[in-house]
Order: sequence, then C-alpha cells, then structure tokens
Amino acid sequence: MNELPDISTLLGPLGFSLDTLQPYISGERYLMSGGKLVLAGTEIENGTKVIIKASRNKDGKKEIEAEKRSRDLMRSLSFANKKILIPDELYYGEEGGYIILITRFISQEKVFVAHTIEEQFFIALSAFEAQESFHATTYEHLRAVKDVFPVISSSGYLKEFVRLKDSVLRAHPNESLRSTLERAEKFIAGNSIAIDRYGNFLTHTDFVPHNFRITEHSLFMLDCVPNYATVHFGNKYEGWARFLNYMLIHSPELERLLCKYVLDSRGEDEYLSLRLMRAYKIAFLLDYYARSLAKTAGDLHALTLARIEYWHEALTAILEDRPISKEVTERYVATRDSLRSEEEKIRQREFAIA
Repeated sequence: MNELPDISTLLGPLGFSLDTLQPYISGERYLMSGGKLVLAGTEIENGTKVIIKASRNKDGKKEIEAEKRSRDLMRSLSFANKKILIPDELYYGEEGGYIILITRFISQEKVFVAHTIEEQFFIALSAFEAQESFHATTYEHLRAVKDVFPVISSSGYLKEFVRLKDSVLRAHPNESLRSTLERAEKFIAGNSIAIDRYGNFLTHTDFVPHNFRITEHSLFMLDCVPNYATVHFGNKYEGWARFLNYMLIHSPELERLLCKYVLDSRGEDEYLSLRLMRAYKIAFLLDYYARSLAKTAGDLHALTLARIEYWHEALTAILEDRPISKEVTERYVATRDSLRSEEEKIRQREFAIA
C-alpha cells in the first residue's frame, strides 16, 4: 500500500481525497488482485463519496483504459432497448504516471440478499433482461462492438475451459477432480449448438453482489471491463451462470427459483445453455482457488481446499442436473465461517448478511 501517499498527492489538485478506511484493498479479495488499485475517496467540494481506480502498472493501465472505452460505448449503442445503469464518471485522465478513473459511489440501504426473495428475483431478472437487450444480431452491430468488446463463440468457450482445466490440475493434481473436469469438457464440446444459439449477447461475466449496487430498486453495474473478467459479448447465460453459482451459497432459494423460471418459461434448450455456462463458470472458481493454494497458509489454506472441494461437488451436481445437497452447502458454510479471518468477516458485511 506504499502507493497510497503518491495517489493521495495526485488527487488533491483534482478535488478529491482518499478515505482513511480502504475496504477494497484488504481481505481475501485483494489476494490475487492485479496492478490496479480500487480505492474509496471523497469529492472535497461537496463530500460526495467516490470510487477511484488507479494504476501505474502496464496491465492495470490497460484495464482502466478498456473500462473507459466500454463505459462510453455502452452509453451509445443504438441497438439496445434498455439502459444498463453505470455510475457517473467524475474524472478520467493521466496524472503522475497513473491512469485514474473516478466514479460516483453508489450507496445502498441494504445488501442484495437482505431483500425479500420476491424482490431478489425481480431485481435479478430485470438486470439480466437489460443485458439481453444488448444483442448484436447483425454484422453492423458486431462491427460496432468488436473493437471494444471481445465476442466469444462456442469454440472460444471450449478453448478457455480447456485452459482452465489444465491450470487447475497443474496447481492441484487430483484424479477425482480430473475426471469431473474431463466430463465437463465433453459436456461443453458436445453442445456447441446450444451455446451459439444464444450467442452475441452482452454479458457481465462476474455478476455478483460485490460488482453491483441497488438503490431505489435500480441496479448499477460497478465494473465494465471488456475482457474475459467482466464484460463481453457471448452466451446470454454466462452472467446468469456466475450469479446462480454464487447464490448456491448466499441465497439457495433464489437459485432454485431462477433455475425453475428458465426451465419453465424459456424451455429445455435455454436451460441446457444455462447448465453449460454454469459448468464453464465453475472452472474459473476452481482455477482461482487452485492457484491460490501456493499463496496461502494456515486457516486460509485450509479454507481454499474446502472451497475446491465444494465447487467440485457443485460441478458434479450441474453435470448430473441435480441440486447440490443442502447438507453439503451447510457444511461448507460452517467450515468457511470457522476459518475466515476477522478482517474478512467485517469486509464481507458489505455484500452479505453477517
């Protein structure tokens, strides 16, 4: 965190200051962050809370520059029927070797899972339908977005899954996990038509509560980075998949309701596409935690192993098209809570019921 004094000095003449507490650069979420700092700050003139993204690192700069381009394009796309809400931009530029992007902080009265199940359902469905309105159906549409957003087809999904599978097994050789990942690879490879049939949709690939805010029943997306990490054009259920996998732990009833909605209201083919994307997205979690093993020790290492075991079981359930057992999830949550640091427990209260 030795960069903070330098960044603070740069922010002053721009009319902003850093807050004393910096929740985005602590806890587990910062473990594998790249070269970009996400900081809490204040607009000096009026006390408005802001989010500051800053980097002097080559990759971090590229990420912030890409987010700026994607924000500008999303506001201007003519083929979308609905607007995706994103926080107002207050400053963008280069100062002292840093690329800096400052946006308005979006407060929320309560975290997503503190809403009633009915409210959660309609908020989530509205957000997904807003993303689905960004559908590149013609050559002109694709030409408008391809220079800013990647466009991913079934072959791209399969290639990325194989990369993730190989990375997981290098970091965590395990024959049972290998067998399950190979089953998932065959599942994805054998259903390319189901993936491409619902392709060329804008999708927020990391659509979970710490990446959005709810205020007055409106949903704001916080990260709009056009790469495999956040935003691209691909299968419309990729964002759904990340969200539903997250809700397996944080709101199991909502997970069941949304799955039932897709199957009952959209049909078996779209439900298959959702299952394919859920298997694909679990590979990202397994890879993240497998690579974390070498960087962790003690309780955090034990927690990382428990996470790999849980997501292995979740992947098996998706492949077999069955619910993960309530007992498996409850056992994992109890293990997680017993092994988490106090600092991380405090940080998590921003996103989930403590």
